[in-house]
Amino acid sequence: MSAPAERLRERIRSSGPLPFAVFMEEALYGEGGYYRRDALPIGEHGDYVTGSSLSPLFGRAMGRLLRRLDSELGRAAELFEAGYGGGAHLGAVVEFLAGEGEGRRLRAWDRVARPVPAGVERVASLDEIGEGEIHGLVFSYELFDALLVHRLIGRADGSLGELWVDLDPEGRFAWREGELSDPSSLPALLGDASLAPGQIADLSPEWAPLYGALARRLGRGLLVTCDYGFPRDRLLDPRVRRHGTLACYRRQTVHRDPFADVGAQDLTAHVDFTALIEAGEAAGLSTFALTRQALWLSACGLFEDLADAPAATRQEAIALLDGEGMGEEIRVLVQARGVEPERVLDARFFP
Repeated sequence: MSAPAERLRERIRSSGPLPFAVFMEEALYGEGGYYRRDALPIGEHGDYVTGSSLSPLFGRAMGRLLRRLDSELGRAAELFEAGYGGGAHLGAVVEFLAGEGEGRRLRAWDRVARPVPAGVERVASLDEIGEGEIHGLVFSYELFDALLVHRLIGRADGSLGELWVDLDPEGRFAWREGELSDPSSLPALLGDASLAPGQIADLSPEWAPLYGALARRLGRGLLVTCDYGFPRDRLLDPRVRRHGTLACYRRQTVHRDPFADVGAQDLTAHVDFTALIEAGEAAGLSTFALTRQALWLSACGLFEDLADAPAATRQEAIALLDGEGMGEEIRVLVQARGVEPERVLDARFFP
């Protein structure tokens, strides 16, 4: 039995059922939890693959965007990556920009501190960065879908309940429906939407605050967020997402049982992009696009690397642009302050 699983069982035995957000935090970030591993299991031989770490083509595209921002800003554009994970994307950016000399600042932050490539400053806390301090690109990839979610459920009388984690008579983790753990704030996550009776929604009260914090730190430039998710009306559509979006990843396989292999599998849920858009606009950003990864990378000039590229590089590009994979499923939110995105991105790729 894993250490996170045992601690969770003892906590339930002593204090009663837990909101799923508490369970998720221990499983992912507690001692011995999934993201506390020395080496993240990301990549072809890990539990899952991210677009930004799949190929250096992604980092090269971001490097090109930084160069385009240079002329728009009249200075060397900075890069701040939130949730850098194993650092593969940062490494690709650094390699692409090698030899440019001094002047461009590259910084990164993650909840779990890991080594960063040479030339990148690791930020221990967002509090180290002042509001409006970053002039350039604030970037994240699959940051928000790993934030802690509560599992809300609609009831026949129109009210909301919450799915808690309890123990069955044999000591196994089990779902128990109960009242809201935070009735003052959790209903607001639905906005103007409602849940059908029996419908589950996996929503995080951390999405908007973290996004707003990143937005406020952008002085001039772009805030670019890549993640799995939908606008709220699609995310909460009971016809297609009646059972929520909670997913578990283990050895390149996705399933729906968060109680299996606690601490040894990734837990994730689709993001409410409406919440992010609203948080960014409340911080003074303008929304340029909510698009797909394939179109975003094309607009950043990914095809410039493919003219005389070897077969392996072309295969990587196919994976990034795949219309039946991450090229379609990963959404990219682009918001701006003090720059015209059309001047640094190829607008032909935005509908």
